[in-house]
Amino acid sequence: MGVNMVDFFAVNEGDYGRIEVVKHNHDLVMHAHPYTHFSFWLGGGTAHSSVGPHLVKLGPEVALGVNSHASHDLRLNDAQKPAVFLNLYLHDAWLDAQCRELANAMVLPQPCIHITPDVRGMCSQLLERLVSPTRETSSCIQTDVASLLFKTIAAATTPAQLSAMPARRRLIDYRLRVAISHMKDNLGSPKVAEEVAEVVGLSRSRFFELFHDQLGTSPLVFWNAIRLEEALTRLNAREENMTSMAMELGFSTPGNFSRFFRDHRGVTPTTYRRVCHAV
Repeated sequence: MGVNMVDFFAVNEGDYGRIEVVKHNHDLVMHAHPYTHFSFWLGGGTAHSSVGPHLVKLGPEVALGVNSHASHDLRLNDAQKPAVFLNLYLHDAWLDAQCRELANAMVLPQPCIHITPDVRGMCSQLLERLVSPTRETSSCIQTDVASLLFKTIAAATTPAQLSAMPARRRLIDYRLRVAISHMKDNLGSPKVAEEVAEVVGLSRSRFFELFHDQLGTSPLVFWNAIRLEEALTRLNAREENMTSMAMELGFSTPGNFSRFFRDHRGVTPTTYRRVCHAV
C-alpha cells in the first residue's frame, strides 16, 4: 500500500470517534468498545476474530464490523507474522447521523464484511494521511472516514437489510443502567464487575443473562471496556504518572496495567501516549 509496514502506530480523533493504525504482534483478548468498530487488514500476516457465533477470517478481501459493546477478540493465524490493521471506532450518534437517509440506525447484521477494491483504495488513502499528517490532510480525514463508511456499508448490507434496520435501542433495563453507573463510579475497585449483580438485586446468573441479552457482552468485558476508555482519555489528555493511573483504575502495579492495555489494544500505554502527544 505504499507505506513501510515496520512497527508503527498512528491515531487520530474527531467528531466521528477514533481511528488507529496498529501493528499487532500478538493476539488480543476478548474485549468490547462503546463504539461501532470496523477493522481493515492492511498488510503482514492474516488473522481471525470471534464475534458471538461468527468466525471472521480477516485478510485482503474481508474486514470486521462489530456493533458497539459486542464482545470480540483478534487472533493471529501465525504468531511469527504480525498483522497491520486500520481500526475505526465510530460514535453511534455520529454513525446514525451519517446514515439517517439510509436507515433508522446502523446496526450491522453480521460481522463479516467482504470488501471491494473501492474500500481497499479508501483504506490506502486514509493510511497515507494518518502516517504522514499535515495541516491540509488532517482536515480531510473526517470526510475520508465518512466516505469509507458509506463504501463499507454498501459492501456489508443489502438494500433490504437497510430498509428493515430497526431503530437503535437507546434505553436499556434500569437495573443495567444502575449497574453501569456503579461500575463508572468505582473505577478503582478491581472486583466491582463480580459484585455488581448484588448491587442491583439479581442473582449472578440472571444478571449475566440480562447483560448479555441487552449488551451482547459480559459484565467483566464491559467493565474492562470502561477502564480502557478511561485510560485512553487520560493518556491522551496529560502526562499523568503511570503508577497513579494504574492504581486509580484498579490495577495493583503499573506492569499489570501495561499488560492489560497491551492485551486489549495491541500497544503499550507508553506508546499510545507518545503517539497521541506527537499528533
